[in-house]
Amino acid sequence: MIDTPYSAATGATWLRSAGAPPGFYFIHLFTGEDGRSHIQTLDPSQAEEKLPYFFRARATGVSILTFPAGHDFDWRLTRDIPRLLVQLRGLCVTIVDDGCEPGVSYHPLRPGSVMLAEDRSGRGHRGKVFGDEDVVTLQVDLAPDP
Repeated sequence: MIDTPYSAATGATWLRSAGAPPGFYFIHLFTGEDGRSHIQTLDPSQAEEKLPYFFRARATGVSILTFPAGHDFDWRLTRDIPRLLVQLRGLCVTIVDDGCEPGVSYHPLRPGSVMLAEDRSGRGHRGKVFGDEDVVTLQVDLAPDP
């Protein structure tokens, strides 16, 4: 369960009004100096400086993940290695305990989004799949920094 007042109906309303850019955009999930997970969203025009960081890494594994409509992800950390996640199909939201009011913030993931996940301490992140469509994500495990 999400720790704030929340339902599928209010979540769907929120996602429709969230204003996440359609298509290709970048999301960086990381642990901040406060020890909490945070998300920074960059559209491609903002990402020029970060593009080499997103794409110049060695892959150590690749998986295709499928999650059914309505699936809830419990709190988790990225842990041992960074991961690049490419949303191929479906709609979900990543929730981080970043200390904002009312305590967590919500970040939509739509097809075309690319997330670099590297939150390794604190409470981490969780998620929820929305709508009637399963989510399909390409997960690329990246080699840790030397």
